[in-house]
Amino acid sequence: MVTRIKGAALYLHIGPNTDLEAEVTSAILAHEDADSDLLTFADAKKGGLSQPSITVGYIQSTDAAAFWSWVWDNPGTVAAFSYAPHGNSQPSAAQPHFIGYLKVPTNKPSLGGEAIIDGPGYTAETQFLVCHADGQLPGEVTRDNGSSD
Repeated sequence: MVTRIKGAALYLHIGPNTDLEAEVTSAILAHEDADSDLLTFADAKKGGLSQPSITVGYIQSTDAAAFWSWVWDNPGTVAAFSYAPHGNSQPSAAQPHFIGYLKVPTNKPSLGGEAIIDGPGYTAETQFLVCHADGQLPGEVTRDNGSSD
């Protein structure tokens, strides 16, 4: 029997933001075909280039310590990330972490929303492209099983 990933816990670190569980409403790691004008034979042999990204939904807050404020204040910044969809703080073979670098988009996150009397508040969503440590695209996501091999 396989272990199902459930949306009850989250471990997501992006740059200096080490406790995003209270602010993040969704996190999706995806891979799409990369845009490239230049394809090498090695790229073609692998079937083309893939551009991984992480799309994060999060609460809007202009507090200085809020993730929304960090995204707003750091366009173009390259930051390390660690994503554990099982919510575990230590990676293992059964519950790995997915790690790499991402680039904060140059477009600022959304702010505001529709009129509401009482409700959960506004959220924003940002797609972060996975890059190399130097910011070059496309980057790679590494599966960290917690072993040192």
